[in-house]
Amino acid sequence: MKIILILFLFSCANIFPQFEKKYSQEVEDFMNIVEEYWRNFNYPPQPSEFHLTDKDIDNVMRKLYFAIADDPKGYENYIVRRYNEQAKEFKENKVSATKPTIGNIIGLIQFKIAEKYSKEFVSIITTPYFFRVKIKNKTSSIYIDREGRSHDQTIINGKIEYVVKGKKRFEKGENIIFMYLNSINCSRNFEIDKSYFIPLRVSTMKNSNYEGLTLQWFDCNTTYQIENEMIKIPGNYFKIAEKTSWKDFKEQFSIKYLIRN
Repeated sequence: MKIILILFLFSCANIFPQFEKKYSQEVEDFMNIVEEYWRNFNYPPQPSEFHLTDKDIDNVMRKLYFAIADDPKGYENYIVRRYNEQAKEFKENKVSATKPTIGNIIGLIQFKIAEKYSKEFVSIITTPYFFRVKIKNKTSSIYIDREGRSHDQTIINGKIEYVVKGKKRFEKGENIIFMYLNSINCSRNFEIDKSYFIPLRVSTMKNSNYEGLTLQWFDCNTTYQIENEMIKIPGNYFKIAEKTSWKDFKEQFSIKYLIRN
């Protein structure tokens, strides 16, 4: 239920008056399935009440994958839009307070996918971008969240050396900027002129005070450094190897986690 709770809290934290209605057909295709499940429940169901066959799981998993891979910003915007709509309907007494959110249903779908595959698999396929990046420079700054609280953050400027996932929007040789918040419990130590395998997600002004790429957290205290064409994955999060050649890693990653049309 952790995935469900996270998504529900995410939804509750994003009641904003303005939102975009622009998203891709892939987002529409996935959300049409979510909306159909949503209409069938008047309360947030338990996983045991949410029945999906193996065929259903694989079908919705593919649609989830392509929705996020094709249009991560549109995916976030859709969720924010629907939550705003439901909040307004609740305020106007048009919908019950017990009605699940779209986030609840997405959480249940991810829970079922994780049951069949793994939690790690869900985290990986719902991450839109994976790049090999050479770090050019990094700076420190302060991030102010929606509640006005201050957080130390690091801003990284790097050059893409290889696009593992995200070729529709990024290409080799492109310079990118991404950020992450410095946390007491999580640490990152990207070194200048070193290369890393980096997972990234999208933050929008609809769900934060930052628009752009931000680090995706898998293992809290791990960076995936590539040195002498060998990559280190402490803890073997991707279930490939703790240390292997970059060539073998990217080939195995592609087989395990990239889905083709």
